[in-house]
Amino acid sequence: MTANPSVMASTSSAKPAAGVVAAEAAAPDPLVHVAFNQHGTHFVAATETGFHVFSCDPLERVMHRSGPTVASPGGTVSSAELLTRSQLAVVTRRPNEDDVIDFWNGMCKEGKVASVTSSHHRAVGGIRLQGEYMLVAGEEKARLYFGGSREKDVTTGPNPLGLCAMAAGTTEGQGTGSSVVSYALPRKLLGEVQVRRRCTPGSVDVRAHDSAVACIALSRDGRLLATAGTRGTLVRVFSTTDGAKLQELRRGTDGATIHCTAFSPDSKWLAVTSDKTTVHVFRLADFDLAGSSPEDGGDFVLLPASPMTSPSAKQGSSLSFLKGYLPTYFSSEWSFAHFRVRKATKYSIAFDQQRPNTITIVGVDTSFYRCEFDPVKGGAMRELKYYRNFMHAATK
Repeated sequence: MTANPSVMASTSSAKPAAGVVAAEAAAPDPLVHVAFNQHGTHFVAATETGFHVFSCDPLERVMHRSGPTVASPGGTVSSAELLTRSQLAVVTRRPNEDDVIDFWNGMCKEGKVASVTSSHHRAVGGIRLQGEYMLVAGEEKARLYFGGSREKDVTTGPNPLGLCAMAAGTTEGQGTGSSVVSYALPRKLLGEVQVRRRCTPGSVDVRAHDSAVACIALSRDGRLLATAGTRGTLVRVFSTTDGAKLQELRRGTDGATIHCTAFSPDSKWLAVTSDKTTVHVFRLADFDLAGSSPEDGGDFVLLPASPMTSPSAKQGSSLSFLKGYLPTYFSSEWSFAHFRVRKATKYSIAFDQQRPNTITIVGVDTSFYRCEFDPVKGGAMRELKYYRNFMHAATK
């Protein structure tokens, strides 16, 4: 893989001209991918010929590129990952050629500022951006970049979904703290995940599921790992320090394909979307994270969960004291809050940075939801905003 991406400045871009918007609205291209930035304030919607970047609140389009400048003749966009509102990476695919990752900066006149050719693993399944770091997941290998330079190659085994996650936390007791970059990838063995940290040898290996892993996510500080298997009934939360299972969450009893899991900024909640029409929010137990850092090998301390103040919120079974002796149906915890979307499709989800009990949901069908849950009572969430087609609503 050859790479020469430069560090991109964080700024915004101007709104597109009204005439351009009207022309595009008449015949919009179908979406192939949607994804939020790390703070949940913006999201990118990719088509085969270009990409659109939107702010979440208010819903506005802040950047757009399409045509041969994005995908050269014969090429198509397969996915995009957003760093800031005007900085992103776009994966383009060409027949019989290696995938290319192009870096875009909306404030640069040229737009495209650098490129990476995926000669290492031809097809790019997934990418994650975190400051100057980039994690690229291929078909059986992954590569970590820093400042545009290749830093580490990792064998993952078959990874058809391009599963990968990355987070940047800080160490404790070192003044303002030093950065700790953590990333998670599948392992060769079925149902297992590896968690690695930059400049730290080896990995923490997690036996997550009996089935293949379908979804993985890291908390903002990299201390917690959430995983879902292909059965889609359970989501599990692990310590990234030692791989210990901390909590088991039940989405339902019928099978499903989990599309997205996302931690709240304070790691108190976990949101889950699937190919079903119900979006779930789970309350996470109170983990005492102050006494350990990902580098010192300290253990997490599991504190009792906050007592429920309303019986209407469906949490763990009343038989949870028999955990270990009964099937997981009785020991796993049900969602604290839920929201029903209008159509089953592939959704991405993120918590609001300023209001942790507010979530934004965007679908590849161009639907957009903002809803909030009661952090005390739980239950059904309240819909704040809904757009059947955010491509039209945000550009009018």
